[in-house]
Amino acid sequence: MARTGPRSPRCPDCNAPFALKPGQTHYTCGYCGIAFDVEGTQARPPVPRPTGSQTQPRSPVPVIMAGVGFVFFLMITGAVFALRASPGTAPPRPAPTARTTVIPPVVTPEFPALDRGSRQTDLQWASRTAPTFVDINGDGTDDIIGHVRRLTGSQAQDLVAAFDGRTLAPLWETPPSEGPDASRTTKVIAHGGRLVMSEQRAVNLLEAETGKRLGRVPLSDSPRRLCIPPGDTESVWVQVVDGQHLLLNTRTGTARPALQAPPRCATPPLSPQTCSLFRPVELATTCERSSYPPSDIRGFSPSFIYRNGDAILVTGTRTPGTSVPMAALFQKGTKAPLWHGVVADTDPLTLKDRAPEVVELTTDAAYLTYEVEQGGVRLVRRDVRTGAMVWDVAIPRSKDGSAPEAIWAQGSRVYVPHWTWMDVFEADTGSLVGTIGRW
Repeated sequence: MARTGPRSPRCPDCNAPFALKPGQTHYTCGYCGIAFDVEGTQARPPVPRPTGSQTQPRSPVPVIMAGVGFVFFLMITGAVFALRASPGTAPPRPAPTARTTVIPPVVTPEFPALDRGSRQTDLQWASRTAPTFVDINGDGTDDIIGHVRRLTGSQAQDLVAAFDGRTLAPLWETPPSEGPDASRTTKVIAHGGRLVMSEQRAVNLLEAETGKRLGRVPLSDSPRRLCIPPGDTESVWVQVVDGQHLLLNTRTGTARPALQAPPRCATPPLSPQTCSLFRPVELATTCERSSYPPSDIRGFSPSFIYRNGDAILVTGTRTPGTSVPMAALFQKGTKAPLWHGVVADTDPLTLKDRAPEVVELTTDAAYLTYEVEQGGVRLVRRDVRTGAMVWDVAIPRSKDGSAPEAIWAQGSRVYVPHWTWMDVFEADTGSLVGTIGRW
């Protein structure tokens, strides 16, 4: 049944309804914005409308075509993800073969000559792994190679650099690989008269005297460790995170798969006995958390056990009573300690009640660090067999930054890296030779 009531007035342009008021003849549409009179005249709104919107309706074809294209794109994308997810489409990873890889030569860019008189005020020691000690200039003293960071204004550049063992002056430097956290993935080892330097997914062969790159071989994943197999005079075993390990010959410049770790080269797995995640695996002295020393010592609660050769050093704290750091040394195969006592020959109450965690053993010396209540860390050397104190020195600037994480005893020197520095001491006297790096 049709409506018989009066029809509402509407805009002559967009047909929108409006309320008709008695006596009013001029209106402005609230939808399209035009002004008009009920007698039939109208004016365009002050803001122009898009061209053709009034006389030509928008064609639906472009909208339809866009919708069809979008649906087609979704179908193609779904097909690609389905193929990638299919277990049968990915090619199987080839098993490693005994094929030998020849390392191609690398063209190394020239770097400006270093100022041999530099005081290294723009360098920071940044190595998290073992430094390399090798006499590359033939003066009879081991030189030092490690990861550093050069500061230029607000910019920092990662480098691998060599320093003279006598004067600690810089000898050469070379940039490591590009990629995140180069100080963690870059490792350097000396063997067969050359250097092997790892990067994020490769190893490089370097000339020890100049740092010039001689060749490069890619890796299937990031490197974890460089290790010299016992008795091998020219090869370096490269441990790779995904298990595709290599054996690199430094003399011939060739590499071949070596999935089985050589003796003493495999990285120990993490366990509740792991001493510290920051302790370098390259240290000659091993460490484990344990409360079971070779024999019980009255008033001594052990925390860590260190081994190197026949020497076994146990560190812990005194208990009962005021807790102070203590150490005891055992000979392999014996029950009674050769010596034990407070780690320092000073008032025990001035020491922090913390078991020493940074220890290194040699055939004749035991090196330990301990902290004092006033702040700072000290380094001591004790005789392995008698426990007699040889020297006790302060580690410079140890009140600032982080404490040392390792002690490297090499020849006649003792090297202590901490925070942004590498401090070098004379092994016989404890005298400070110098420091590489700054704040």
